[in-house]
Amino acid sequence: MFGWFKARRRRRRWLVEPFPATWEAVLRRHVKQTSRLPQELAEKWRHRIQVFVRATTWEGCRDFVVTDEVKVIIASYATLLVLGLDDEWLERVWHVLVHPTPYRGRRASIGVDGVDYSHGDWMQQLDDDFEDEHLGEACVESGTVILVWSEVPTAEHITPGGQNVVLHELAHVLLDLFADRLRGERTKTGEPWFAAFDAEFERQVVASDRGRRTLLDEYAAESPEEFFCVATECFLERPDRMSSLMPTMYELLKVCYGIDPATWVSR
Repeated sequence: MFGWFKARRRRRRWLVEPFPATWEAVLRRHVKQTSRLPQELAEKWRHRIQVFVRATTWEGCRDFVVTDEVKVIIASYATLLVLGLDDEWLERVWHVLVHPTPYRGRRASIGVDGVDYSHGDWMQQLDDDFEDEHLGEACVESGTVILVWSEVPTAEHITPGGQNVVLHELAHVLLDLFADRLRGERTKTGEPWFAAFDAEFERQVVASDRGRRTLLDEYAAESPEEFFCVATECFLERPDRMSSLMPTMYELLKVCYGIDPATWVSR
């Protein structure tokens, strides 16, 4: 109980401190949304960046050094997602691990040696027990998010259009938080939110099965959860394109996040 009060006091102190000039320079150099945010959101965004940077435990992996620049860039994207929401979600992410480049991870398994003995091909796993390279992961239960720095959009990192690993992994965290609220939401035409979402996902799957290119990365057809997270990336990275080419999905995400980033583009 007393730990909660201390955390609140620290948070209030951070919010009255001026936003560091060095951090402001990082935003203006690396994060394109900096010049697009409307004034009423810009101050709120910087406040949340301050809290996220200071309240989160940061850890570099494979000798990667997590500098203030790294923290500010990651925090800037993470907090864009909650500009239209209450800030309670900030307490759901406590630990951020940053890899310099894509990493490999072992398959989920039963055996302590990393082998799933429930399958008949367990001997093959001894020779082939690594997944493809990972770009990030979100462990909701532990409050841990794992990111690959080379995949985070910056002035130095050219990433595929509409893709942003920070937005993707944080969307996994938020999807769990949204679930109950979205069950009661409806579209402008009165359709339940999840029914409209399922229809959008099915269109993505059909397009993928037929080899048709869409606005979203093909990974969006992997599962409803991945569809949501890939769409979230596009929602904030290419809002003008999404609102034009996927208007229904864009409107669904506006309901989720409480923001309309397509209106920021013209600023």
